[in-house]
Amino acid sequence: MPTKKFLLGLLFIPAIALSCNSKPANTTIANDTIPKKVTLPYDTLIDNKVAFFSGMAHGNTKCLNELESTTKWKMHAQRMDSMFHKIEVERLEKMRVWADSQLTESKAPTTVFYPFSGPDFLNANVFFPNAQNYIMIALEPIGDLPNLCSMQPKSIDNYLNNVNRSLSDIFMRSYFITMKMLGALNKDSVNGTVPIISLFIKRTGHNIIAIRPIGVDGNGKWNYLDSLKGVKVTKGVKIDFVDADGDKPQSVFYFKTDISDNGLKLNPGFRKYLAQLPSSYSYLKAASYLMQWPEFSMIRNTIFDKSDCILQDDSGIGYRYFDKTKWDIRIFGKYQKPNKEFGNINEPELAKAYKDSVFRPVPFVLGYNWKTKSINMLYAVKKGKLTLPAKK
Repeated sequence: MPTKKFLLGLLFIPAIALSCNSKPANTTIANDTIPKKVTLPYDTLIDNKVAFFSGMAHGNTKCLNELESTTKWKMHAQRMDSMFHKIEVERLEKMRVWADSQLTESKAPTTVFYPFSGPDFLNANVFFPNAQNYIMIALEPIGDLPNLCSMQPKSIDNYLNNVNRSLSDIFMRSYFITMKMLGALNKDSVNGTVPIISLFIKRTGHNIIAIRPIGVDGNGKWNYLDSLKGVKVTKGVKIDFVDADGDKPQSVFYFKTDISDNGLKLNPGFRKYLAQLPSSYSYLKAASYLMQWPEFSMIRNTIFDKSDCILQDDSGIGYRYFDKTKWDIRIFGKYQKPNKEFGNINEPELAKAYKDSVFRPVPFVLGYNWKTKSINMLYAVKKGKLTLPAKK
């Protein structure tokens, strides 16, 4: 039977750790002392729906089984499998291996902060797979999941085609283009970031627990939207999910709001929310070089203040803004001046740093220079908080 709503207030059973360096005196363990695996429940109605438009195996329900035969779902599933296999081999696995060797405790952060993210949960999760919370902020609409069982087969085919088209840039370029996504994610197409974020969550081996609208009030506190009736809020969504083993709850918080200085000045509640963020691992990619400009100083300073480490390409925070007395920095790959689309960007300080630095390769293609493969990555850790891995 499909489940409905579940609470996450479950007790976790601690694991028993045995030393790797010595034999236990008694290898016989009583059955009642063996820790039992805890499996968190998830919303099978939502999870099956997401699995369906993600082109994945789903629960055996009458509605979805019928839609498999009356729509072009099988073709969509084959297409999704093919594209995800391609980027897994060519990009994602290489990113994971690189992160394991070059990032400090990449699997350890409690919070990953990803401004200018669009719906790109995928790349953040690849670099930092075990974060408890992913906080994502962008201008793309929030939207909602489709009500598949009330749609006609032709409408579903159109929806599946729209999902595929909306992912074309992330498959080919590794990033979303904001202006294209604003059209691709409108109500008449995919309908917001929720379906795409949910698809990435599902395709990275997770189950959806719940998807609920949220808001940040004037005091900078978030709550579920049904508890904020009549209150002016910055709207968002919270997507709770668990890993394939079903024992590790994680969440995505996505907010649609303007985080330019002008936008934040008009939104004191969200400014307070940002000020209350915990220490985070920040990730920046394909950020349109916005934080190179004075008009984005507030979000830039928030990242510096709240981050224990920052992983970015050159489209993030300008190299000149990093206080070298506060940050240890390591750069990777090759620096190439931005293409003509961002031809007004000039970073001589970063160019000099690359000239003076030991070459460290980036074994994957990511970001704006996907055509030329002149990929650069900057990894900065806050002194006194983290240390860079031993040089390799």
